[in-house]
Amino acid sequence: MSLALSIHPLSDDLHMYGELDSSSAYSLSGHISISVSSPYSIFEARRTARLLLQSVTLTFEGQSEIFTPSTGYSSLRLCSITRQLAPSTPIELSNEGHEDANEPCVWNVIFNIPIPGWLPPTTILGMEEIGTRYALYATAKFTNIEEEEGSSSWSFASLCAPFRSRVRSSEAQRSITISRFISAPTAEITEPATLNYLVNSTSTSSSKDGQDKERIPQDVLSKIQVLASVPAYIDVNDSLLPLTLRLRTKDLGEEECKKLQVTEVTIDIIQQEKCRYLPTLLRVPLTLPTPTQGHAAPNRPLRDPHPISSIYDVGLYVSSSNSESVCRTFSLLPAEESGQYKLAADNYVFSGDAVPGGTQSWYTMDTTVPFVRRTASGSWGKYDSEEVEHEGLQWAGAKALRPSGNSPLYSALHELAVSLTCTYDSEGQGGRVAKEKLSFKVPVTFARVAPRAAAVARAIAASTESATALVNLPVYSQLYDSNGERRIDYSTPLPLYTPRSYATTSSSTPLVDVSVSDSVATASTNTNTNVNVYHDVNGIDGDAEKRHTPVVVQDVAMNPHQREASTESTL
Repeated sequence: MSLALSIHPLSDDLHMYGELDSSSAYSLSGHISISVSSPYSIFEARRTARLLLQSVTLTFEGQSEIFTPSTGYSSLRLCSITRQLAPSTPIELSNEGHEDANEPCVWNVIFNIPIPGWLPPTTILGMEEIGTRYALYATAKFTNIEEEEGSSSWSFASLCAPFRSRVRSSEAQRSITISRFISAPTAEITEPATLNYLVNSTSTSSSKDGQDKERIPQDVLSKIQVLASVPAYIDVNDSLLPLTLRLRTKDLGEEECKKLQVTEVTIDIIQQEKCRYLPTLLRVPLTLPTPTQGHAAPNRPLRDPHPISSIYDVGLYVSSSNSESVCRTFSLLPAEESGQYKLAADNYVFSGDAVPGGTQSWYTMDTTVPFVRRTASGSWGKYDSEEVEHEGLQWAGAKALRPSGNSPLYSALHELAVSLTCTYDSEGQGGRVAKEKLSFKVPVTFARVAPRAAAVARAIAASTESATALVNLPVYSQLYDSNGERRIDYSTPLPLYTPRSYATTSSSTPLVDVSVSDSVATASTNTNTNVNVYHDVNGIDGDAEKRHTPVVVQDVAMNPHQREASTESTL
């Protein structure tokens, strides 16, 4: 008697929104099909299959693996969630009356598993296609009732019955893809907020420069202010990064302002990928609720490890360098784009900053920086050595744009590198000219943007013309605050106040007009309309702050050895 399992989630793709959040969870639901059929025999007719189902276990497990020639192989179990789906008492399954049917008898067991909201997205790395993966694992344990009662008929299998376990098991596996988006889908296209970084200028010239080189005085250079404005995030499917640079001087004399000019701007978009042998080597520790050491690999092996792990388990390969981490850095600019922009001659943009009675203003430069999603293989060597770039092809694969993010064993970070070339007329116009480069980096975020909600609803309605459409429920954070209070949408205006004496007494005339949008109405023919009660904004403490636009302003010292610009949010 055979029993087979198959897992059928409502969707193989699980969408998560926003940053990694250990206080949020998502629902993964579907059903497990249990199929029972009678075995075929050429000696006798098919017998009725009678099985006693003892348990059905479903486990959602995530794992992260890396492999580099320098660090070797490393693995980490991200999470393991198990649910018992069958009742505590055994259940008899039988195909009586359908022994000769071509199709087996099927029982469906529904499931709904909460998935933590801090899990990193599914990632495939390198030539070995290793990375972060998730899957559902189902196990059913059962016994054959005929064997329990004792069969009177003789067969070759009955000779081995005393040596076999009476409890049998059947297993099934289904891969799940987790995709992360910067925010939940909306009906309208929304532009990202703007982040502003205020940079204090310091020279990037080193002591290697000649002693006779003309230098801009430090007290002049330090009074140049640069304000860099970038979007809060950039869609990975776009091809341009908007950038605004604003320059001015602060507390600099009028004569000194007339000697300064900006001659050239150099811009580059950098992606840095990093693999770590141990998750504790993160630059900023992540408070992720990963399994304890006793449940982590290798103390408890992964359910579906990469085949390359077997080489390390038996000790056939040992890394030569035993590095704790390895990284690679490359530019995302197109091959034909140098990133250098020369400005017009005699560009004395600060000449009017210190004029008595004048209004000090920012000198503004707006531009869009192009980037590619996959770079040419021949454009290495700008940031990495030949050895590093060759090794990077093995553990990270071809140079491709990846969403910004951190995970315990792998991270992808992005920076916008800006260099301003300034000149200073030491002896006035026509005399000796000093030249300095002001270089700084600001972090940028590349992310995936969720498709519009209306487009998703139309796609679902078009694909289910003769069936009931399955509409994705909104995530918990869209409906409730972190303290459990229901979110109130203040963007919808309240109905006009009508005095009681002028109110219509007819019960057939509604006081509030409730309408259902077309995108929702087409998704399901049986739509339930919910009427939300909106309260006065001034009557609730703190709720008015929910409509803020985040602007980040942070002083960043222009140190060439500083890799990242820290940010501070002011809400």
